[in-house]
Amino acid sequence: MIEQFHATKLVVADLDRATRFYTALGLREASRNLGGDGDVRQDQVWLSTGEASAHVLILSRFTELPLPPPVAYPGQAWLAFRVDDVEAVLAAATAYGGKVLRAGEDIPAHAVRAGLVSDPDGHVVELVGPMRSPPATS
Repeated sequence: MIEQFHATKLVVADLDRATRFYTALGLREASRNLGGDGDVRQDQVWLSTGEASAHVLILSRFTELPLPPPVAYPGQAWLAFRVDDVEAVLAAATAYGGKVLRAGEDIPAHAVRAGLVSDPDGHVVELVGPMRSPPATS
């Protein structure tokens, strides 16, 4: 049985560029390592929010394999992060190679504000934060 959600791994073309992007969003670099054997040998950067039990985002570059094809929106999976200011994080993302796919907008049905950005490798990242306008009450 699953005890805890541990990590998500993304294959990226350039570890330093991807690390700059995700640290601009607010993650912190926890460690770097070289892992695996043979054709699954990979340079990795581990990022998290810094909390001891936090989920880890592992950026990985396989050293013996060619890069995978570029990711195209909407891709196969999305990352989603809770943020305190959707527009500020969208701005930071674009300053570090991201591309806004959907500007921040209030979504009253879920009482959140959300926006979408792609990272420099095309992975989709959803940013979810507080609404700018309080949801209407009935």
